[in-house]
Amino acid sequence: MEERVAELNSVYKSLAAQRAPWETWWDRLRDYVLPRRLNREGEVSLPNRDAMDRMTDTTAVEACQKLASGHMSYITPSHDVWFKWSAPDDRGGDEAEAWYNQCSEIALKELSVSNFYTEIHECFLDRVALGTGSLFTGTSSDGRLLFTNIPCGQFACAENAEGRVDTYVREFTYTAHQARSMFGVKALGPKAREVLERGGNPYATTLRFLHVVRPRTRRSRRREQASHMPFESVYLSLDDQVIVEEGGYMEFPYLVTRFLKWGSGPYGLAPGRLVFPAIQQVQFLNRILDTLGEVAAFPRILELANQIGEVDLRAGGRTVITPEAASLHLPREWATQGRYDVGMDRLAQKQDAIRRAYYLPMLELWSGHRGNMTATEVMARENERVLMFSPSFTLFVSDLYSTMTRIFSLLFRMGKFPRPPRAVLRVGRDGSVAVGEPRVVYQSKIALVLRRLQSEGMDRSLQRLNMMMQAAPDLADHVDWDHCFRLSARVDGAPESMLRPWADVRAMRKERVDLQQGASLAPAEEDPYASLNPLLDQLTAIQK
Repeated sequence: MEERVAELNSVYKSLAAQRAPWETWWDRLRDYVLPRRLNREGEVSLPNRDAMDRMTDTTAVEACQKLASGHMSYITPSHDVWFKWSAPDDRGGDEAEAWYNQCSEIALKELSVSNFYTEIHECFLDRVALGTGSLFTGTSSDGRLLFTNIPCGQFACAENAEGRVDTYVREFTYTAHQARSMFGVKALGPKAREVLERGGNPYATTLRFLHVVRPRTRRSRRREQASHMPFESVYLSLDDQVIVEEGGYMEFPYLVTRFLKWGSGPYGLAPGRLVFPAIQQVQFLNRILDTLGEVAAFPRILELANQIGEVDLRAGGRTVITPEAASLHLPREWATQGRYDVGMDRLAQKQDAIRRAYYLPMLELWSGHRGNMTATEVMARENERVLMFSPSFTLFVSDLYSTMTRIFSLLFRMGKFPRPPRAVLRVGRDGSVAVGEPRVVYQSKIALVLRRLQSEGMDRSLQRLNMMMQAAPDLADHVDWDHCFRLSARVDGAPESMLRPWADVRAMRKERVDLQQGASLAPAEEDPYASLNPLLDQLTAIQK
């Protein structure tokens, strides 16, 4: 046990040492972008009063808040469908596609009743302000999804050879009451048990813990116990140096999302770091302009030594001066000729640089526009602005992959999804049969703009086909109209309930064909009044 504890401490120290350069930047950016700090107990204090007192310009803070809110609106909107699961391949056909789409609709409802959107916003704030955000995905005691934002400074991580984060160490604090509800009294160390069993205050006493998640090196794939899951999970009490819980995860439970990758480290680059000199300069310029404004409102006065206390600076005040003071033009304003306009121009330039670094022109697409635009111009402007943000969005999609897989697996194991059809089952290398891991198709605003080229290409092809079919009608044979319609409906975000299952469509068409063939083969019915036709002809002739 002691060797195991020593190994876990060694893992944490080695990862924390690699985190040190980024942590220095986290602390520097927090003062100007996200003014919050971790206290000695690891708790987050919002906001940091010392940093707020020193701050004279809030451009970076406002830009960070807007970009984090833009993440919510453009990537994970709570009021809209922002993703859909799709079949991993084409082997399952439309039946598999329909089942994955139904699972997507259920997952969106489960996310809406969980704390996902609250915690992901906190994660976006860290992602934007400090370059790296982290989120834990688990389940609550009442059978719901449970998410926890992990602030920068509380965790350290490492990537595997594919560039995915697969090793994670988190340091956190619990009160004795929280530790008891999480691990149980018997699993805790002597310090925690002493507080709980000898009448201490379990709500005020804090305990330090370490959570280590990493790939399991030795396991049996055929066993389902926690000790044989792909990722091992160990909780270590730092106060007592004892392991309080060991288990495992089928999927990696922590999301580590980077705003931009720069270099080989596992942490991200914040937009504020690129314009950090401008952020500092706007603080300095604001202090200078504040001083200049105060001097203009309350100017410096040059007066004779014998005039001390005799100059009345009140509104409408009168000051009696001697002929000597009048000849010297005293008292008078002195050293009040600063260029306030030049300072404001420089300040505006620095603030614009900060706003551009935080992609505010993309978020404020129409705020500075005057006049009318055509639909083509609107789409062109939107594509141009949104595509500037696409590298960060693409990185977020890559980072979120493991979390989306975990959400799917958790809901499936909790029985939230309908019974899977045979079309979605896949045979693994070891002969086991399981549901195929879905592909994630994002349908947020940014994702739809990025996929608009595919939709526009299909529309242009169909328009060109319509023109060419006037000369060659047989060209219509090149298009699978059924697949084209169902694909366009799903790309546009139509609910899956709108589309009939492909098996039902085939059955309806077969029934329609059978009815048409039966009608053509049925014998014609005899006219019961056919024998009266000659008599009617004679009567008609007589009338004429």
